[in-house]
Amino acid sequence: MPGTSNPTLTLAERDRRWARIRAFMREHDLSALVVPGLRGRESFETWVSGESLEGAVVFPLEGEPVHLTWIAFRVVGRDDLGNDREYWIRDLRSGLIGPGIASVLKELGMEGETVGIVGLESKGPLQLEGYVPYLVWQTVLEALPTTRFQEVSVPFSYMVAQKDDEEMALARVSAAAGEAACQALLDAAAPGVSEAELYAAATSAIYRRGLTLTPPSLIVKSGKEYLSWGPPEWGVGAVNPRVIGPGEMISTEIMPSYGGVETQQQMMMALGPVDPLWRELESVVLRSYEAGLNALKPGATFVDVCEAMFAPLREANCWHLSPLIHSVSPAYLLGTLHGDAEKFFADRYPWFHTLTAQTDAVLAEGMLFAFEPNACRGRTRVNIGGTVAVGASGPIELNTLPCRMHVIE
Repeated sequence: MPGTSNPTLTLAERDRRWARIRAFMREHDLSALVVPGLRGRESFETWVSGESLEGAVVFPLEGEPVHLTWIAFRVVGRDDLGNDREYWIRDLRSGLIGPGIASVLKELGMEGETVGIVGLESKGPLQLEGYVPYLVWQTVLEALPTTRFQEVSVPFSYMVAQKDDEEMALARVSAAAGEAACQALLDAAAPGVSEAELYAAATSAIYRRGLTLTPPSLIVKSGKEYLSWGPPEWGVGAVNPRVIGPGEMISTEIMPSYGGVETQQQMMMALGPVDPLWRELESVVLRSYEAGLNALKPGATFVDVCEAMFAPLREANCWHLSPLIHSVSPAYLLGTLHGDAEKFFADRYPWFHTLTAQTDAVLAEGMLFAFEPNACRGRTRVNIGGTVAVGASGPIELNTLPCRMHVIE
């Protein structure tokens, strides 16, 4: 989009983050901290370095951090003509990540010391069992047999989750782009339109504003009864995009990201004629959304907010497929998956079970949450919501359009 001028991060923000990292290391008695980004969904490396190289940062308690990347193009590109960017980390090296981490830790004298590691037991979507490859970590362990490694993914995530003013400015840019994508979907949705056209409309609105999308980027699903959820199947699955018909619903999940700060929007549209059940389920999710707003405040626990949002579903005898709420930037507080689903699908899916919240936390100012209340009755599902920040005295809603179901006659 010509003339786009999004906010950028200052060196003061870098210094603030690095000071917090060193305070974190002292709290956990760490001599160094290894923060891989690799192909992890959250790319924690970006939060430390201010750039994403799909590598890792080795951060000593004293001295300058070292940034490792797998490919030399990113290193030599710093000398490209006209590249006047001020990089946060000066020491950038390329090569295999496992040997690189081991080499830097030895260079820093970390044999026999305690070193923190992020990413072995991360809790976010797409990486519930961690995202550091086996060979990378095996190489590090074999090279440093006397070093004590301490897994710190959850407390590190909690630290990253608490945004300051500069990061909140990025969150607003991200949420605004998500709002624009919602409007693009609303403008494009009609009988005879394919899911691929909706996908193109939403992603175009994001990329034209100078943002990207966090995997799985964008989900579009349509029909009268559908419970599948995930990225597009066409291309990889060699299937044609579905064409939307009258009397159907369209559910979407949008994941824009700017400066490493992700927001989410659950844009839902209904093509007339409208089934009365859709309206009934919409009233349930609206009550769930309001209950979440009332519960979201500094000092509340995440589990308490989850319970508050589930109460309207329980009262209406509904179940939910995806979490009613989860954190974003990072998405490590997931809430409950498949709430009360067993009793609806016990005969057909005996293995179907509820997954409770992966971890809990006391909410603090500056944390971001994707509100995504969804209510299912049988195989009919309504899902709405946007991103909400924890303010000093209560919730700050960053989205409007996706917070209700839109009817297209």
